[in-house]
Amino acid sequence: MQQPETDLIATAARASRGALLATYRASQFELPLRFWRQQVHFTTPASGRPEKALSALAGVPRLLARFELTVDAVAAHLGIDPAPLHAVLASDTGLPALLLDAEDAVAATAEAARQARAGAIECFRKADFDRTLRLFRPAGIGLDGCVDDLVEVLTAVAGQAAPDEYPIDAVVWPKAESGQEIAWLCEVLGMIERQLGLPAGHIRVQFLIESARAVERLTELSDAAGTRLTGIIWGIADYSADVGLPEIRNDHPVCDWARCALVNAAGACGVPAIDSMTLNYPTPLHRGEELSPSQRAQNQAKVLAALQQVYTDARHGMALGMSGKWVGHPLQAWLVLAAYREALPAARLARDLAEVEAYQRAVMAGSGATIVGEGMQAYMADRASDRHVRSRLRRAAAWGLLPAADAARLGLISAAECDELGAG
Repeated sequence: MQQPETDLIATAARASRGALLATYRASQFELPLRFWRQQVHFTTPASGRPEKALSALAGVPRLLARFELTVDAVAAHLGIDPAPLHAVLASDTGLPALLLDAEDAVAATAEAARQARAGAIECFRKADFDRTLRLFRPAGIGLDGCVDDLVEVLTAVAGQAAPDEYPIDAVVWPKAESGQEIAWLCEVLGMIERQLGLPAGHIRVQFLIESARAVERLTELSDAAGTRLTGIIWGIADYSADVGLPEIRNDHPVCDWARCALVNAAGACGVPAIDSMTLNYPTPLHRGEELSPSQRAQNQAKVLAALQQVYTDARHGMALGMSGKWVGHPLQAWLVLAAYREALPAARLARDLAEVEAYQRAVMAGSGATIVGEGMQAYMADRASDRHVRSRLRRAAAWGLLPAADAARLGLISAAECDELGAG
């Protein structure tokens, strides 16, 4: 083949490659750092006083005292170092995310739905969320109140606030079944954004996977959400009913198969996968002021068993790639946050930082791969392994476990994200 002919082939290939890359880039986006801080979704009914949930972690010592427990006693029961449990209580960052629920947590009456909308509007407009993500779950497409929930709540919360002060970060869409459904939701959100003068795509979207059909259509659902997507959530109870499982069991093989599909879909979009709630709440068997010693002991045993279960469930989800978990009780929030903190101890982060720096030095010296780490934990690092470590460190920065300055120095976060973390 003559040189001019090969040049023509190369020119055509470069042009088509450029077009292909442009298509890929148009469908990809970098999720804002704050949306990687979703280790806990604390769900609370939108009616009543949902803002009380913002102080859930502050109530943990009081709840422990009620059951004659201490932090160290809980750690001993779980067989873990108490340091992460103490660290969560000492932190001043609050809950990662609070979800005001106007769907399953609300009675199926028009008056209950009205009260839920009113409670959500009041909370979003007046409560101090600080760094806590503000999530709203409306009624789903199959319920008559879904349009009222979306339009009334999302418009009323705006008040006179500037666009950058709009008080809802994302809508959590329940029982998603099809891409057309998510496309409809995004169309409604777009109309609301135009009315309020918000930038297109400002109101983000998450959706719940709660049926066999939804698992089969994960790619379709994610594609329909597009760049609004900030998370995919696993709903085990409805799914277990849908496929006819004999029990709602967190580690049922079919449920883990669905989790893996969800984790893969979330990874394909670059968003967190959020695990389902542990239904066994750490609540007492016996109530009242005058309990017998036996009743108090039974209450303590019940609470400890529930704490063991939520901690085990959190670790199980993490091992499968989950980046967060739904909770509905302050003690659950505490245990899940501790489980995620325990997964990234200071020693692990220091080792990760050293390995990223070692790989950077190797690249600057002209090597595409090098051995990093020490002793039995030394391994061959290349672009792929470096990407994995960097992903872990970026999450650690989002969770407040890695100093923002260190993360920025290594290019794990942008200057704007560094400022955001510093302000937080």
